[in-house]
Amino acid sequence: MAIRKKPARRLKSEIGGHGDFPEETMDKYKEPDTWTVITALDRILDMAQHSQLSDEFWESVKNPLAFLNKELDLTNIQIVALAMLVESGEPMSWKDMSDYLGCSRLSVMVYSEEIEGLVTKRWAVRKDVRDLYGVHEGLVLVRGVVTALRHNKSFVPEKIDGFTEQQFVDRLERHVGKNINDPRASFEDDEEWMLEFAKANSHLPLCREVLRFNNIHVQSLLLLIVVDYAQWEGSDSEGLTLQTIDSLYPDEYECDFMREELTKGTHPLIQCGYVEHKCDEGQADTNQYMLTRKAKTELLSAYTPSHSRCRNMKSADRFLKGHATIKEKSLFFNISDQKQIDRLTQLLSTESLPTIQKRLEEQGMRKGFACLFYGAPGTGKTETVLQIARQTGRDLMQVDIAGLRDKWVGESEKNIKEVFTHYRRLCHTSEVMPILFFNEADAIINKRTENVEHSVDKMDNAMQNIILQEIEVLDGILIATTNLTSNLDKAFERRFLYKMEFHKPNTEVKTKIWRSMLKDISADDAHQLASHFDFSGGQIENIARKRTVDYILSGKFASLGEIEDYCRAELLVNKNARRIGFTS
Repeated sequence: MAIRKKPARRLKSEIGGHGDFPEETMDKYKEPDTWTVITALDRILDMAQHSQLSDEFWESVKNPLAFLNKELDLTNIQIVALAMLVESGEPMSWKDMSDYLGCSRLSVMVYSEEIEGLVTKRWAVRKDVRDLYGVHEGLVLVRGVVTALRHNKSFVPEKIDGFTEQQFVDRLERHVGKNINDPRASFEDDEEWMLEFAKANSHLPLCREVLRFNNIHVQSLLLLIVVDYAQWEGSDSEGLTLQTIDSLYPDEYECDFMREELTKGTHPLIQCGYVEHKCDEGQADTNQYMLTRKAKTELLSAYTPSHSRCRNMKSADRFLKGHATIKEKSLFFNISDQKQIDRLTQLLSTESLPTIQKRLEEQGMRKGFACLFYGAPGTGKTETVLQIARQTGRDLMQVDIAGLRDKWVGESEKNIKEVFTHYRRLCHTSEVMPILFFNEADAIINKRTENVEHSVDKMDNAMQNIILQEIEVLDGILIATTNLTSNLDKAFERRFLYKMEFHKPNTEVKTKIWRSMLKDISADDAHQLASHFDFSGGQIENIARKRTVDYILSGKFASLGEIEDYCRAELLVNKNARRIGFTS
């Protein structure tokens, strides 16, 4: 992209006498007493426009150039290119640079080797520039350069050399993992970074083999499969999927040929024995690829995948909430709701559930229990799940739905598969069967998208299909909560054995909630509040918290009138659809 051009400034010799221009115009050419990185770059950028890189131009900027030569350790032409790249903020082609400088493209390309020294120094990366006339080679600054210059400092690239095998793969995994969820990141940049990283550590067996291939897509693919091994070693989800590869590599002949070679088993990485099709129940899965034993032994003998998601879950059980850590909390519901909750709690008790599951199995029926809690926000769905877990002595494996989504197509599906794989493992190793808990599950149980066009829709549909399959063969306990059921997929509706609606509390129940939250108010005051305000339990808790905060600040409890003011403020928030506070 070309630089947004400023009004052209002529060189001093073109201006003539002082009488031809106002004094303020001439002041613009006065040099400051002290240069900064930004003021020096700005002066060079101004004088470079339409300068044709003439001798006169170089003479006119010799002072800011001398300052920047010392501060940034760059050559003169690198500094000019840096000034243009900073101003552009986007990739620039040789033509973009020549247009700004007012000279031919060849005149700029004379300096191409020196300008590309910015890539060697890792200040910039190569990036194609696309316009109406095609695709052109270009450069763009790496992240962090402008921030350093803005603080009057030289940019210091991250250290990428001298790594051990363990450090190399861990750093590679962190870089790729970080960029997965960064919308600013592009895989093209990742490929360049991975290649530079491998070159900087050519003493390692893995890097030596990567550099033996002369195709960047082959090189990056081997490193991506190493990342997959680092993240999923030892789990059912190990293996890079063709879906992920499709989402990363461009639709062009070279990459399409690579995909064909992978599925046929003729790809160079398969031929040399470093990659193989994943074996699934004795059958080769031609759409999933993993490292061979040879690769792990010869290229990664000194590496242990200690950061793999599978190991993390095994060692730390980071999703597991122990039932003993859940605090007891009094909950109040309408009679019909309370009966359903009590019945389900009894069913899930350690005394009842094994007998019920055994009887179901004897009759050839599914023995898993999938339950859906639905209702308005603040009606106690989440807290009910916690209290059921506490009362039945069952630990809770709570799943972060948003965390399952992955920018790379195919990885989200692996994430959700790993959730169920780990849950099954917990069921086998735990003394008491835990509960798998999908809180606020609206995003993954809504109606599947038909006639999908976008990769996000395909990913969501694929995730939903996996969840449906897993519920079908579930042997344990799954509870999902949602605020909305109008868009619930019919396939999910059929698979939830228990569907429990949580209604807003009636006046009698609200009175109990008010008294439990504000223990110093009278029964009559609590009834008055319950009658006047149609609040959920979560909203009442909001009011109680506000009253407690005011007590901490003032040293006195709010009166009934002041509590009603809190309530009216809560109603105002609802009226404007900007509700703040507790949700279930």
